[in-house]
Amino acid sequence: MARLTAPKPRRNATTTPRRAAPPPRPAAPARRSAPSRPPAADLRELDLVETGSRQHYEDAALYDYEYRRRRADVTFYREIARRRLGGPGRILELGCGTGRVTVALARDGHRVTAVDRSASMLDRLRSRVAALPPAAAARITPCEGDLRSFDVPDRGEGFPLIIAAFNVLEHLYTRGEIDACLRRVAAHLAPGGAFVFDVQLPDLAWLLRDSGKRWARTRFTDPTTGRPMIYSTNHDYDPISQIALIRLYYDPVDGVGPGHVVQLSQRKFFPAELEALVSQAGMMVVERYGDFSFGPLGPSAESQVLVCQVAPARRQPGG
Repeated sequence: MARLTAPKPRRNATTTPRRAAPPPRPAAPARRSAPSRPPAADLRELDLVETGSRQHYEDAALYDYEYRRRRADVTFYREIARRRLGGPGRILELGCGTGRVTVALARDGHRVTAVDRSASMLDRLRSRVAALPPAAAARITPCEGDLRSFDVPDRGEGFPLIIAAFNVLEHLYTRGEIDACLRRVAAHLAPGGAFVFDVQLPDLAWLLRDSGKRWARTRFTDPTTGRPMIYSTNHDYDPISQIALIRLYYDPVDGVGPGHVVQLSQRKFFPAELEALVSQAGMMVVERYGDFSFGPLGPSAESQVLVCQVAPARRQPGG
């Protein structure tokens, strides 16, 4: 049985318009008009982005089935924990989902505080935890929270390692949202601690595909209903917002009854931009890789894997 193909990353070239001469300064302050309501098209896109941040994670059983063979990143984060902690330690995981990475880290002896905002994902994680040996289960603490505003109780002096695996930060759609998240990360890090995450390297050929066609057609059996289905996908990409609005289609093979569409929205980050965003939040990139085998980042890479730390405070001139 073929595995489902996960949606590819989301990857821009913009031109800078020539600045017009500034208008003459008015003699008196102009009266400010009331802010206008965003156009209907903009409101619809905002709704699609919000829907796409949730919908892919509502069917936890299907989610687990789709990514059941994704193992390279699990191996990577286990190795990062070994290198950074030297033995069993405390880890904060953002966007833990159903616990694909969480459980592996707990089995290695780490205590993992696992944060997600999706109730269905956390419920699935809790059922996984209940099936673990008691010692491993006791090392996992599921916690509901938002990437932009999480505040983990009992964090003490901070976590020596914080991770966000499998493109989690691609659900931060604006500069303000990514900045808010990174500042919460910095507030939760222990002195000298590391924040490790991955996002996709934007692939322009993929982003600019014909949105009217279906791609990645795959036959599979729905894990809940047992029904043969066809999976396919297409998307629209906005090079200004750098957001890909992805549609995942699930259609019955026999054509009996309707299929359904799941929305998934992802924000694409380019390498220099990502490094600047990290710096803006008071952190710095100390290691960067292009895969989960610690290989270099290059044009053919699918992922950007970053290891970050809080930047040292700058000394004031004359201080």
